[in-house]
Amino acid sequence: MPSPQEHARREEAPGAPLSRFLNGLGALALGPVERLGESVLLFLAILRRLPFLFRGPGLLLEQIARMGVASIPLVLVISVFIGAVTAVQARYQFHGLIPDTYLGTAIAKFVIIESGPVLTALVLAGRVGAAIAAEIGTLKEKEELDAMTVMDLDPLRYLALPRLLAGFIAVPLLVVFSCLCALIGGWLVARFSFGLTSQAYVQGTRFLFSGYDVWVGLVKAVCFGGVVAFTGFQEGLRAGAGARGVGQAAMKAVVSACVWILVLDFLIIFMLY
Repeated sequence: MPSPQEHARREEAPGAPLSRFLNGLGALALGPVERLGESVLLFLAILRRLPFLFRGPGLLLEQIARMGVASIPLVLVISVFIGAVTAVQARYQFHGLIPDTYLGTAIAKFVIIESGPVLTALVLAGRVGAAIAAEIGTLKEKEELDAMTVMDLDPLRYLALPRLLAGFIAVPLLVVFSCLCALIGGWLVARFSFGLTSQAYVQGTRFLFSGYDVWVGLVKAVCFGGVVAFTGFQEGLRAGAGARGVGQAAMKAVVSACVWILVLDFLIIFMLY
């Protein structure tokens, strides 16, 4: 005698497999759109709390210190080596084509426009974004977010808004610091490895220097800072139960932030240049 499952499969409509396939395809296509819509609504909800920021500026200053000041040693080391690697690669690519005097030009252009904002943001996505996701996920796991709501303490006001604005402020400052360190790293290699004088390096750096490039780099930095803080908070809210859920939220925050940083990098360059 056939089992109920076998009997159901025999009576299944001819178009049922196609229907299940189309339903799965639709869910796959609508999933990212739904997540994007949730992200937009959450972002707008956070911005609506902006007037409350002036009632507690200490929260913002604390987050700026945690994101910016605490990240200076890491950014310093990475930026110096970014400038050094850029100097080596620029000389290798242009050796015999242009004089070494223009080595500073290539380093300055690449660092200010591209490597400074992007690589700094990617590093902060791994450090700051994961930390925010883990922190918010832990608060959710311990039901402290629900406790804040019961006590009439808005989590978006006290947790999300300071972190988002700190990302907008701290990351551009770190990018400026990163570009300066990268230029110094490039100078160290050009001076002591390639024998280029400091005067020639500075002249090359000033050659073709444009304030518009600096402005583009700062626009990138502001956008990337918001992405790092926002994705960290959002993935923390979506964290699952237990330590495993918190760890997965931190991982998803880093991956999402890195993807969005690269996407925004292309869009900003495409629109502004």
